[in-house]
Amino acid sequence: MTSTEWKSYGKLIKVKNNNLFVIDTGDIFSNKETLVIINGFPTTSYDYHKIIPFLSDYYRVIIHDHFGFGFSDLPDTFCYSLIDQANVCIELWKTLKLKRFTILSDGFGTNIAKEILYRKNSHLIPFDIQKLLVCNSSNYEKYMDINTISALIKNNKLIKYKEIIMNYKEQLFYEGSNDYDKYKDKSKIKEIWTRFNSKQGQKDILVLCSYNEESFLYCHRWLHAIKETKIPVKIFWRKDNLENLKNILLYVASNTHNNVEIVENSKCYVLETNAMQWITMVLKEMDKNVYNHLKTLQTIY
Repeated sequence: MTSTEWKSYGKLIKVKNNNLFVIDTGDIFSNKETLVIINGFPTTSYDYHKIIPFLSDYYRVIIHDHFGFGFSDLPDTFCYSLIDQANVCIELWKTLKLKRFTILSDGFGTNIAKEILYRKNSHLIPFDIQKLLVCNSSNYEKYMDINTISALIKNNKLIKYKEIIMNYKEQLFYEGSNDYDKYKDKSKIKEIWTRFNSKQGQKDILVLCSYNEESFLYCHRWLHAIKETKIPVKIFWRKDNLENLKNILLYVASNTHNNVEIVENSKCYVLETNAMQWITMVLKEMDKNVYNHLKTLQTIY
């Protein structure tokens, strides 16, 4: 399926006076259970094009492109805040008149989902959330460059990113970094700086700065959201994803509730290369009825 075909599969919905691209495979009269997917960064809804037609046989599936990604607008004042993205999700779901659904969150979307869970615990939103699944479906190696940029931004010896962009002086840019030895090669520095100055590169910086700052600021809030919820939560982890593993250890160390379950993605399935195996693994934990139905049809991947 091409991106043009994918665009025709969805629609634009006004949220906060801007267009949000939304895939919705059902309607309010559908008898199917609703599955909401909050996708990750730097992905868009298109990354799920192999599995959503399959899932739509069993669920009303809803997924959107976050503001600033895919076919959604980038509002003039938008700063890629996770809190703002959570607000957008809630406004969209109210517009679609959703009442009861399961959330499948992925990567960047997992913190958005945890913010929504916090609000549910605090009785700030009206939805009946049945389950929350927390995943990281992306190929870890694919985003190593972005992770490197993230590490630089998080380094407290570096000045804030806006000042960096305005005051760049090649090697001096990296002198405060613990990883300075990695960047003595000026050609490498220029290559990274060229990427920083591109439109996509600046978007990466804005996204990662908001992500890093809010992940630090709201870490305990989101950790307690998982601890305090009565909603069943499944957290998937892969041994090849160190960042994900660190989060898992935090949950194991701080959570004794039996409604939170840690599930190993033992074969390290990722969406890009193992889409059907990945979603089958998720379905096994999310919906035993659908999974068992697939087994009877001998369509388990």
